[in-house]
Amino acid sequence: MGELSLFVGAGLTCLLGGVFPWISAEVVVVGTALLLPPAGVPALVLGCATGQMASKAGVYGLSRVAPHRLPERLRRLLSRTDRLRGRGHLMAFMVLPSALVSLPPFYLVTIACGVMRLPFALYALLGLLGTTARYAFLAWLSITLSGS
Repeated sequence: MGELSLFVGAGLTCLLGGVFPWISAEVVVVGTALLLPPAGVPALVLGCATGQMASKAGVYGLSRVAPHRLPERLRRLLSRTDRLRGRGHLMAFMVLPSALVSLPPFYLVTIACGVMRLPFALYALLGLLGTTARYAFLAWLSITLSGS
C-alpha cells in the first residue's frame, strides 16, 4: 500500500506540475525514486512523464483553440513568434531539447506549439520522449549518488 501511495502521489504531483510550472516534477521524481525499491523506478518514471504530458496536452489544447484566453503577459511574449507562424515545423526542433533540459522552458514551448499549431501527435511524441529521458536520468543519478 505504501508504494502505491508513492506512485499515485508522484503521478498526481507531476500532473499538477505540468499546469503549474512552480511545482517541480523533477524534485518529485528524485525524492520518490530514493524511497522506492529499484524495481519500481521505471514505473515511477513512466507514470510521472505520462502525468506531466497529460497536463501539457491540456495546456497545448487551450493555447491552440483559445490563445486569446492566455494571460496578457504571455500573449505579448508569444506575439514575437508571429513571424514564425508559417514555419511551425521549426517549433518541432524546440520540443525535444526543451523537454530534455527545460531550456527554453517546456511550459512556454508547449504554449507556443499550440498557438503555432504544431501537429499534436508530433508535439506529444517528442515531449514524452524528452520528459521520460529527463526523469529517467534524474532518477538514475539520484539513486547512484545516494549509493542505493
